[in-house]
Amino acid sequence: MADIVNNFLLSVFPVALMFFLGFVLGRRGTFESGDASAIFKFIAQLAAPAIIFNIMFTSNFAGADLTLVGLYLLAELVVYLATMILAIMLFRLDLKNAVLAGMAASFSNHVLFAYPVTKLAFAPAHVLPVEGIIAFDMVIFTLSVVVLDVNAGPRDWLFAALRRQTRNPLLVALLAGLLVRMIPGEPNLTLVRSAEFIAAAAAPCGLFATGVVLSAPIAAVNMRLAVMISAMKMVAHPLIGAVFVLVLGGYAFDPARTTMLVMASPVGVMALTFANRYDGESGAIAMAILWSMVISVLIVPMLIAI
Repeated sequence: MADIVNNFLLSVFPVALMFFLGFVLGRRGTFESGDASAIFKFIAQLAAPAIIFNIMFTSNFAGADLTLVGLYLLAELVVYLATMILAIMLFRLDLKNAVLAGMAASFSNHVLFAYPVTKLAFAPAHVLPVEGIIAFDMVIFTLSVVVLDVNAGPRDWLFAALRRQTRNPLLVALLAGLLVRMIPGEPNLTLVRSAEFIAAAAAPCGLFATGVVLSAPIAAVNMRLAVMISAMKMVAHPLIGAVFVLVLGGYAFDPARTTMLVMASPVGVMALTFANRYDGESGAIAMAILWSMVISVLIVPMLIAI
């Protein structure tokens, strides 16, 4: 029990604190949704891309266990597709909202939550699987955005949707990081430190802004959908992931610990961002983010201590 409390205080509490500070100060009216929107814009355009860029050209992917990352991605896709099917069959959602529900249930908040927690709690070797997951998730995430773009209008052709992704800051950062990595020699120290400095702002700012957004009253118009998304994210995702990684993959728990931690992380805030952008079911996703954050804060210290 002492280890769990210690892990909470040293690794999870410093990260979760920013979320709950945003929530409290949002409730008090000190910060409003407009303030949070400006912070999110900074994160989307600069801070989160800096994390991706930094990961791509500084991480030792040669030592990464791609099989472990691949098993995670397979479990993620199963949860994604299963949630979409349930959303269509049980809730009669259209393709747009089914995709958003799938994104919410399968994409963990790894950039703003799991990544900083693992960096605080583990040695760099254990952080590497999380960095690999973030990098490969960008591909699935981009394809999801393309589907949403194509669905946005009947005359919006696939080529146009793909072309728009050339202006996606996260995808551009991923490709730029790969290009810099291909340059012979050691990475430029100025570039490394600049990216690290900007990236360091992403987690605290993002979690704080998320807390502010979720402090506003949420219309409980689709509570059942919020319950389903939360259950798929916080119950189905870790269980399916455990089957893929620990049973089918034959991994011991210790080398898979941080991968399991990502599965038990809360709903990613990007699902809410795109629900608002494409006029989707944002209320259920917002509730799922709030509930999953509270659950993750309780579960993650146990995963670290096992």
